[in-house]
Amino acid sequence: MNVWEISILRCIKELNGDAKLSQIYKNIDRFIDLTKDHLRETVWGGRTAFQHQVRSHITNLCQSGELIWKSRGRYSITKKGLQRVESTKL
Repeated sequence: MNVWEISILRCIKELNGDAKLSQIYKNIDRFIDLTKDHLRETVWGGRTAFQHQVRSHITNLCQSGELIWKSRGRYSITKKGLQRVESTKL
């Protein structure tokens, strides 16, 4: 089980199944505990470490068919993604 992927899927599900990256960044801490290391700013693009984590895992979720890209920075959860959330216990 990938805690980041499940947390992202749960976050998007709670946001009515469709969310912008900014909404995910704002709400992800409801689903995963962010440490000081996650909150540190990185040298790549001025983003925090957790934002890089989110973006990387969103790419994986799109490739696996659990999310679909709707428009720039906006994603929707698929039936496959919902099934994964419902079948995973955290």
